Amino acid sequence: MSATPANPGEASTRAVLALVFGILGLSLCPCAGPILAIVLGSGQPSGVARAGVILGWIALTIYALAAALALLLALLGGADALPHPR
Repeated sequence: MSATPANPGEASTRAVLALVFGILGLSLCPCAGPILAIVLGSGQPSGVARAGVILGWIALTIYALAAALALLLALLGGADALPHPR
């Protein structure tokens, strides 16, 4: 059972919060922002919620790739593993 807003053109509070946390997840709040955007926006019928969920997934993907790169560099020897210009 999905909650639909009384006015179909009006976004719910959860949808707006999903968008806000999606934007914050890309800029200021990298830990909780994307997760909250995905949780709050899932199941909401509005485009605002869908935008928040998409931004949340994009932010999670960016942070996962950055974490994987940092782990790879740490395993390869940190900055010493990078090629140095001579």
